[in-house]
Amino acid sequence: MNKLLFLILLFGPFSFGQDEVQKTFKLAVIKPSGAEIPGYLQVYTDSIELQFQDQYFTYRNYLAELVNEEIDSLPEDMREYFKEFKENSKLELSHLDSLKNEVFNYKYYDLLSNYSTSILNMIFNEYEPYSPIYEVRNSEIVNENYSKFADDNDFDFMVIFQNIRTIEAIDDLKMSVDLKLYSKKEMKMVLEKQIYGTMNSYGGMWTCGNPLSCLFITSIMNSMNVLIPEIKQRL
Repeated sequence: MNKLLFLILLFGPFSFGQDEVQKTFKLAVIKPSGAEIPGYLQVYTDSIELQFQDQYFTYRNYLAELVNEEIDSLPEDMREYFKEFKENSKLELSHLDSLKNEVFNYKYYDLLSNYSTSILNMIFNEYEPYSPIYEVRNSEIVNENYSKFADDNDFDFMVIFQNIRTIEAIDDLKMSVDLKLYSKKEMKMVLEKQIYGTMNSYGGMWTCGNPLSCLFITSIMNSMNVLIPEIKQRL
C-alpha cells in the first residue's frame, strides 16, 4: 500500500473508477511548500494536523492487531487467506512505522498532497497491475527543475500544487491553488490551471470538519475533476 493510503479507508465511495485495462505509470505528487491563510483560520491548523496523526495511529493499531491475531482461532477454510493477509499486514506495518517522523512533521497544507495521493491511488490502483503513486518532498526538486527530477527518478507524471492562498469573495472566502501536471514523455507542463476551493462540505469523500479543511478538500475535489481525465487520456 502506498504511503498514507490508509486515509481511503475512512471515507465513502468515489465517483470515478479505474478502467479494467490500462497502462502502468509512475507518478509523483509534490508536497506544497506552504500556504497563505488569514489569521482567523490559523486556529484550525492544529485540528487538521492532529486528526491526521490520529488517523495514522488508528490504522497502525488496526494493522498491529491483525498481525497479532492467532490464525488457529479462525475457521480452517479462512486460514490460508488470512496467512497471506497477515504477511502483507506485517510489511505494511513496518512501512508505516518508518513514516513516524514524517507523520509528526505533517503540516496542515500537506492535506493537499497526501489526500490527492490517496485519491489517485484509489482511482488508478483498484486493480493490478499497480502504478507507483506517492508523495515527494518539494525540497528534493532543485530550483523547480521538474524535467531533471522526472528523468532522474523515472516519473511519467508529476502533480504540483503552488501559490496556495485564500481570497476574499462576496460574503465568502475561497482558496486559490495553481494546479500543474508535468509529463516526462512530452517534456513539458501539459496542464496549468487555477483551481478554487470553497468552505462547503459535499459529504462522502468530500466531507470536511471546519472551514480550513473544507477549503482544502474542495480544492482537491475540483483538482481531481480536471487532473484525472488529463492523466487518463495520456495512458
